[in-house]
Amino acid sequence: MNLLAPRVDPELTRSLIDWAPRNPLLPLGVGQTPGKVFTCGDFITQDEFIDTTFYQEWWRPAGYDTEPLTTNLLVDGAASGIFTSYGLLNRSPFDSGQKRLFAALAQHLVRAVALQRRLYRLTSANEGALASLDGLQQGFLLVDAQARLLFVNRAARALLDARDVLRLEAGTLSASDADAGQTLRGLIASCAGEANAATDRGGDIALPRGTARLPLNVLVTPIRSETAMAAIPWTFSQHAVAIVLVSDPETEIQARVEDLRERFGFTPAEAAFALEIMKGDGRQATADRLGISVATARSHLTKIFDKTGVRRQAELVRLLLQK
Repeated sequence: MNLLAPRVDPELTRSLIDWAPRNPLLPLGVGQTPGKVFTCGDFITQDEFIDTTFYQEWWRPAGYDTEPLTTNLLVDGAASGIFTSYGLLNRSPFDSGQKRLFAALAQHLVRAVALQRRLYRLTSANEGALASLDGLQQGFLLVDAQARLLFVNRAARALLDARDVLRLEAGTLSASDADAGQTLRGLIASCAGEANAATDRGGDIALPRGTARLPLNVLVTPIRSETAMAAIPWTFSQHAVAIVLVSDPETEIQARVEDLRERFGFTPAEAAFALEIMKGDGRQATADRLGISVATARSHLTKIFDKTGVRRQAELVRLLLQK
């Protein structure tokens, strides 16, 4: 049991918890509909209440009258919440106007509690779901119509922190290349519109990052409003309109290289060659892309055959494609 009692002696509040097993009022209103206002007199006569030990030893010394206004804020299995307003002993009881105000307040509080409980469950569930996105190799971002960030996973945060391609400008998602940044924001903004066809909303773009490096691949796709609210229910001023998924081909290639090295014991050069030979256009084309001689390519292929136990390129490709 938890009690909140503003402007009440904390010691008096603590002692009420000790009285809970002997409080005759506590179980009386449990089944009442949330928002319905009731008093002690709805369940027990005043004389019966005054005759209890609880009244004589706790209630009366506390200085409360015998007709407090009470409502249940929630009743859900073993969980319940009660809101009570006490009048003072030897003072005029609550008049009809005060009772109407309490009844109106009770309805607002019941709705507020129901909403808060719903949002808490959604938030708890979806915070876990969003946190699981940190395991993705791709950058995952939720953005609003102005390209402001609402959620960023670990991979996307690393790209933003590097500031070599993706960046924030005045709090909005952009790119180091001005034209690419404008295109990216345009794709995001299109996800907020009411387009007649799915192709009118979102799209993809390659973000350049220098001649010696592969561009980032960015896919912008709209997200339905109800899905956005479920994903981030704690924000009402901003609504997610798009998912931005960022793939770094260099990171993906490196991950595949490490996988091949672990599976077959390839050297870095052999793993890189194996990835290229999987494209199926022969040793010469592979050698040209890697900038090596045909003789070196032949040597790599021989060692790869020895380590994998296959003797034909078609068999090798099938093997390498297996997980």
